[in-house]
Amino acid sequence: KNKKEGIKMKKLLIIVSLFMTSILGFANVKPLDVDVTEGAKLPNFELRDFQGKYTKSKKLFGDGKPTLFIFAAEWCPYCQRELSAVQKFYEENKDNINVIVVFTRRKTNLSSTKKYVEENKFTFPVYYDSTDSLMKAFKVKTVPYNLIIKDSKIQKDLGGSKTYEELKEAFYLNY
Repeated sequence: KNKKEGIKMKKLLIIVSLFMTSILGFANVKPLDVDVTEGAKLPNFELRDFQGKYTKSKKLFGDGKPTLFIFAAEWCPYCQRELSAVQKFYEENKDNINVIVVFTRRKTNLSSTKKYVEENKFTFPVYYDSTDSLMKAFKVKTVPYNLIIKDSKIQKDLGGSKTYEELKEAFYLNY
């Protein structure tokens, strides 16, 4: 009888220790936090495209070309106006400047966002923040939100909605 109780006690200890390990293990996973001040280095993270495929940030931001990095939403009138300008900017500058647009899931869903991108025939690279983790990490309060990133470092915080001319100015293309 004592042997059976000892085995039960060992099993219980193992279960409790596994449970505690898993809780403590998950407690150490910190959410992504990005310093968006100029010159700050980006931590590594992943972006998810509309098909669910993940791409590492250093692959996108580490190629030596400056990147226009935008947070947007298909329901946002300011984003709609800006993204038309971004399409023109992308077509004219895609050999020298990367453009990446991350759509938020706030107040919408992936199928509505996909439909919007298809209907507008946008050809710039698009990603979807399905968990809102990037919006939170970059401390995005409103959309659109624009950054210039080069070599995985923040070059410039451009803030909200931009026109085509303002995008050109931000990349010194008006000379």
